[in-house]
Amino acid sequence: MKISEYISGNNIEDTIQEVITRIHKEGPINSNEFEKLAYIKKFHPQMFSRYEGKLMHLIGLFYKTTQPNSLIEEVYSIFADTIETETGRRFTPVQASAYRKINEKVYFSFSAPTSSGKSYLFRELILNALSDIVIVVPSRALISEYLFRVKDLLKDDNSVLVLQFIENINKARTNRRIYIITPERGEDLFGIIHDLNVELFLFDEAQISEEHIRGMRFDSFVRRVDRLLPNSKKVFTHPFVQNPEAQLTKHGFIKNSDSARYDQNSVGKIFLSEMNKSFKYFSPFIDTTPREQIPVNYELVEDILRDNGTLLIYISKSKIYDGSYVVDFEKYISLCPKIQIQEAVDIIDELREFIGASERAGEKHSYMIDMMVRGIVVHHGSMPLFARLLIEKFVNKGFAKICFATSTLTQGINMPFDVVWINNFRFQGDENKKNLDLKNLIGRAGRSSVRKNHFDFGYVIIESRNVGRFCDRMTHTTSLSETSQLDSSIDEIEVDLQDISEAIKNDTFDNELHLTESQVKRLSDAEISVSIEFILDNFLKNNIPITGKDYYNLDDESRSQVKAAFKTIYISHLRKQVLTRGEASVLSVSIPILLWKIQGKSFKEIVSLRHAFLTDKDAQRSIISKMKKNEISPKEAADLRAKIEIRHSTVATPLPNTSAATVGIFPRNTSINDFDYDILVYDTYDYLDKVISLSLSDPLAAAFQIYYNKNNDIRALTLRNYIKYGTNDELEIWLLRYGFGFDEIEWIKPLVLNINDDEVIFSEAIKELPPSRYELIERYL
Repeated sequence: MKISEYISGNNIEDTIQEVITRIHKEGPINSNEFEKLAYIKKFHPQMFSRYEGKLMHLIGLFYKTTQPNSLIEEVYSIFADTIETETGRRFTPVQASAYRKINEKVYFSFSAPTSSGKSYLFRELILNALSDIVIVVPSRALISEYLFRVKDLLKDDNSVLVLQFIENINKARTNRRIYIITPERGEDLFGIIHDLNVELFLFDEAQISEEHIRGMRFDSFVRRVDRLLPNSKKVFTHPFVQNPEAQLTKHGFIKNSDSARYDQNSVGKIFLSEMNKSFKYFSPFIDTTPREQIPVNYELVEDILRDNGTLLIYISKSKIYDGSYVVDFEKYISLCPKIQIQEAVDIIDELREFIGASERAGEKHSYMIDMMVRGIVVHHGSMPLFARLLIEKFVNKGFAKICFATSTLTQGINMPFDVVWINNFRFQGDENKKNLDLKNLIGRAGRSSVRKNHFDFGYVIIESRNVGRFCDRMTHTTSLSETSQLDSSIDEIEVDLQDISEAIKNDTFDNELHLTESQVKRLSDAEISVSIEFILDNFLKNNIPITGKDYYNLDDESRSQVKAAFKTIYISHLRKQVLTRGEASVLSVSIPILLWKIQGKSFKEIVSLRHAFLTDKDAQRSIISKMKKNEISPKEAADLRAKIEIRHSTVATPLPNTSAATVGIFPRNTSINDFDYDILVYDTYDYLDKVISLSLSDPLAAAFQIYYNKNNDIRALTLRNYIKYGTNDELEIWLLRYGFGFDEIEWIKPLVLNINDDEVIFSEAIKELPPSRYELIERYL
């Protein structure tokens, strides 16, 4: 049938009966059938409602069913009761199958659509585990979501310690641990692995194995944990993958293993093309020439928003940065009134406080906060993790009407919407990854509710010019390689990545220094003592690092010497001897930020200090002083201030990176009146995360540790601690290991009586803490 026939109602009852029969015979595996159901429910709801209860039984969504009203429903109800008897849970057939296989086998790899109920399955695995669990995810964005959900799940059980890093702490008060990490943090596990009792490794979004360097690191971690803990269960999950068994084949996991591909659907999709905010229905599953497209004769998106629906717009990061998304989608933004719900306002205020934004229009005005006040959020990889966590909480609480997001949403983050609008069709990677990311994204369309006897569906909007490519990708399958990249040649790898590649392949990491053995050897052999001594002499005053302001106040020659010393130390661990102009520029910008970090400055303080420098606060104060003395008029002061240009600051990028450019976060000659505070927030986080934490911290800390080992200069160990932890205070380092941030340490520190690997003991004063603070330490009591 054509779309027009579903809409007009020709033979609709026959169609729905045919679909139900096929689902009964073949299972709910055909996306086209679910598209038909979505159209019928949308345009013929009364007729559809007569079959909706039966449909929930046949799809296997037993948690949404009521008492059976027919023989076939009775049969499926018995099936549901059998599953509940065997597993003790009201699982769907997919969940029950995966649950059984996980319990029966050591290795299990499976593929399932986004709406398959994987989250509930994981919830039950976590709740019923008796020992430690390690959950490995592809991104730190996904860590924040898991952390929030797992802590909420176990909020009443203080005997389970949930951490996003590897530490064996609170041992006297902890029965088991759950670590949520990326493959990069997995190296930390091997130093304490035999002190733990890991019963389950859960590798979520395991298709990361297809990526180049990260895929090698992932596979290396999998093989190492299997070699050391062969009896621990290893579960691999993927979305929309044809051959999940490849994840086992590539590692030789043949005995006591199983795999499954679950194609079961539970949510319908209706697809629309868009041009100039006009829409047409189309189907990627009905291949006609020309492709049938039926005009939508009403304001579909507007009506959904007015009916309290939600909209996700997948957009390029550049449109978020330049603000053009506000202009492009003003029609829908205007439909979102200010939020009055106190819980939502509290989340917004918490985010405003975290980034240091002003409450009213001013120098630190945040458009991101302005949008959020109206239930409109942005979500991308350069947002601080804590900010993303707050935004995801805001969305999942139902406060967000519109979300503008980049590729972070394709990394498994569970944020469903009524409508997914794909405005940006540029997906990264090879065709396999592009297809996978697209399917992951459209999986966000249609919120799977728990409403009884209710079939859910969502909308996917594609720009008209991309419909052809969209249909091609929808019909193409995605497969995993059966050969690990660990078993392939690295001769073609660029020089910046050769160290890590060889170390992954040969298992030659120095777990203590967090570098490869070849990098540690280079640092040990390098002639960098003069540079280290210069930094120790000039960076530490009375064993405390100088301030960022002290650094800026150094004369040009001294500041150049400091930069040169850091550059010499950093480059010594690399295979190359020279940094490009872009790399050197990124390193230069990172030095004062590193100083603020090692002084324990909060995120908002670091942003504020950068803001003061980039907008030349000293020059502004001079102008204001002259105006107050009546030496110049207010208009002259405003004109002088407008002539102050934003200082250049190179955009953050991970190091080493030969393609790094010197482009600034703001165009040259931009007036401070045009300063965008949100862009500074994003760039500051990128420097703290991508440059300092991921690129500089380990090699610099290793260099000072090696120097201390050779020369027994306590200053080197002091600076190493500042670089590694942001402090040299032993108590603060312990609190950091326990998972507290510097903002929290400030008020927690006076409450600590004793702290070690086994436990942290607080004073009686904790009883006087407000609930929000008490909750943070309660899990350690």
